[in-house]
Amino acid sequence: MSAPTVAARRFLPALCLAGALPLAMSACASSRPAAEMASSAEQASAAGQTVAEPAAPAQPAPLPPRPSCNADAAKAAGLIGKTADAATVERARAAAGGHTVRVLKPGQMITKEYLDGRVNVHVDERNAIVEIGCG
Repeated sequence: MSAPTVAARRFLPALCLAGALPLAMSACASSRPAAEMASSAEQASAAGQTVAEPAAPAQPAPLPPRPSCNADAAKAAGLIGKTADAATVERARAAAGGHTVRVLKPGQMITKEYLDGRVNVHVDERNAIVEIGCG
């Protein structure tokens, strides 16, 4: 086969689709402009039916308050230098007002996303708290 014949056969389906698409779209088109069409209220009154007023949209529920974190409050609780056992870490979370807490050890791989309301308790090699932060 010659090169023009191969090229024509390759593009023939695309050309058919490009030609059929406007025809298919025109089948969905209205024959009258929207301004000339009767509204549902006009159609109901012509049929002798009453039209109910549309309901007012409901107000969305208010968002819950965002959790916050106050690391200074946890530092003021005298937790720096204490051993990071479960009770001390929970006291740090409660003092900071956070909803979650994580203990970060030296050299530990951590995620860098910021979560408002998360308390970060940094410890040293001896598991003593050296810093308390948020995020």
